[in-house]
Amino acid sequence: MTIIDQGESMGRLHLFELEDQTWLPSAIRDGVTDFLEFAVVKGEIYKNIEPQLMQAIADSNEKQVVDLCSGGGGAWASLAAKLPASVEKVLLTDLYPNTSALEQRSKDSGGKILYSKEAVNAMQVPHSMQGFRTLFSSFHHFRPEAATKILQDAVKQNAPIAILESTQRHPLLILYMFFTPILAMLSTPMIRPLRASRFIFTYLLPLIPLVILFDGIVSCLRTYTPKELIALTDKLEANDYQWQAGVAKMGKLPVGVTYLIGLPKKRGD
Repeated sequence: MTIIDQGESMGRLHLFELEDQTWLPSAIRDGVTDFLEFAVVKGEIYKNIEPQLMQAIADSNEKQVVDLCSGGGGAWASLAAKLPASVEKVLLTDLYPNTSALEQRSKDSGGKILYSKEAVNAMQVPHSMQGFRTLFSSFHHFRPEAATKILQDAVKQNAPIAILESTQRHPLLILYMFFTPILAMLSTPMIRPLRASRFIFTYLLPLIPLVILFDGIVSCLRTYTPKELIALTDKLEANDYQWQAGVAKMGKLPVGVTYLIGLPKKRGD
């Protein structure tokens, strides 16, 4: 196993995010999700980890990518075109699938991206969904016990897996989150499809920007460091995997994408 650029600066806090609460109105939750998907695609947030991710997928010899906790599927909207030629499709899944958003991703991809209408638990992925597993900006939602179960299920089914987080427990990223409400207000007119509720809750009653700010800070505090991710793999049974964790930095900045990539040794060696 390998750890690169740990980037650890403060203890992990598993606080609650507003977006996770069942009482949060769907119009606000969808507005937050819409902004995050827009930011992922337009900001090319995962650009720095892209070469390493695509190499791992190529090394796995899998013909399908199974994305877990997909949300609106924004990461693969920009990454699908970069996949190795051997990969035939990307399957987007979620425990609570946003079928309208996922359907749009599928249409825009020309058939490269598919989605499951059925609920898929990342801790118990159906055996029929074979492929290289990915989780984008979602692993921090899980406490260590549940996070370990996600990794254990991949190991049990001999599935390659990549955990990628755009947040990090670093003061610079937490500071950045205070600017996200402004970014949300500036980007709202460019987000499609246009929704009246998004304009109302962004400008008239700015609940969407406030939720983005709050959840952004909490996400940073929840994010596992590379050292903690490797520690989770140490708890796995029948763990004949090659693991690598680190931070793919944004140029000279001390922040970037936190990642954990695991390949079964018979594939990764």
